[in-house]
Amino acid sequence: MSGTLVYTRFFPGRCPRVRALRNVATLGIGSNVGDSKKIFEGLWLWLARHRLFSQMCSSPLYINPAFGYTKQRDFMNATLSFSTALGVCELFRLVFYLERRWGRARRRPFKNAPRTLDIDILFFNHMTYKQSYLTLPHPGWNRRASVLVPLILQCMAWRRA
Repeated sequence: MSGTLVYTRFFPGRCPRVRALRNVATLGIGSNVGDSKKIFEGLWLWLARHRLFSQMCSSPLYINPAFGYTKQRDFMNATLSFSTALGVCELFRLVFYLERRWGRARRRPFKNAPRTLDIDILFFNHMTYKQSYLTLPHPGWNRRASVLVPLILQCMAWRRA
C-alpha cells in the first residue's frame, strides 16, 4: 500500500468557519498504530470544534513506508493548516496533549518507534525558531515524502477551491 492516497470526509477537507485568527500554522500528522483514519478524523473534529482554530484545511491521507526504523507498518500521513489564536509555545503544549489524548506513549521505546499519533508543527506564520524542544520550520520537512506529498496536494486542493 506504499505511496497510496486515501480520501475521507475530512481529508482533504475545509472547515467552513471564516473568521481569521492571528496566527497560521501547518501540522504534519502521522500514525501507524491502531485505526489511523479514525484517529485523524477524531483530531480533525476536535480542532474544528475548538474556538481557538478556524479556516482549517487538510491534505488527502498518504500511506507511505516508515523511515528510520523500517520493520514496522506503513505510516498514514497528512497535513493540516489553520489559523489560530494560540502562540507557538501554546500550540506546542497542545500538540503534546493531543498526542497523549490519542494514545501516544509519554516516552518512545526507541527513535522512530511505531505510534498512534505523531504531530509535528511544520510551520508557524513565517517564523524561524530554535529551542531544544522545537525548531521551526520543522527540520527535514522538505526532504520527506511523508510531508511533501500531502503538503503539495493540500496546496493544490486549496487553490482549486
